[in-house]
Amino acid sequence: MKRIITLLLAVMTAVSLVACGDKASATVDAAGLGKALAERVQFDTALSAIDAGDYLELPEKCEASAYMSDGSTVEEIFVVQCSDKTDASAVKVSMQSLLDSQKQEMERYKPEEVARLDNAIFATYGTCVVLCVTNDTDTANAVIKEFVG
Repeated sequence: MKRIITLLLAVMTAVSLVACGDKASATVDAAGLGKALAERVQFDTALSAIDAGDYLELPEKCEASAYMSDGSTVEEIFVVQCSDKTDASAVKVSMQSLLDSQKQEMERYKPEEVARLDNAIFATYGTCVVLCVTNDTDTANAVIKEFVG
C-alpha cells in the first residue's frame, strides 16, 4: 500500500511540474510577432518585409519573419522560430555575426547608428530568437512579451 501511495504521489508531482512549465518554451508565431513589431513599434524610417535567409543562416524547419529599413538607418526586425534549442543557438550565432558586421560598417560610415545597434533587443525565448533594432525599445519589449508570455 505504501508503494502505491508513493508511486501515486510521484506521478502527481511530475504532472504538476510539467503543468507549471514556463511559457518561454512555447512556440512563437514568428510572422505574427514580426508583423506586430513592424506595425506597433515606432521606427524612424519605413520598414519593408525581406527574406531573412538572405541575411541569416537558417536551419531547416525554422519559421522566419524579417523587416528592414531602406538603408538610411539600421532599424530592422528578425524573428526566427526554430524547431529546437540547437537550431535556435545556431540562429543566434548567425544574428550576432550580422550585428557585428553591421556595427563595423556603421562605425566607418554612420557612427550615429552604432548606439542603436548597441541598444538593440537581441534575445532568445525558448526556441525563438528575436532581434529588433529600434529606439522604441519599451514598445518593442511590450509587444514581444505579448507573444512570448
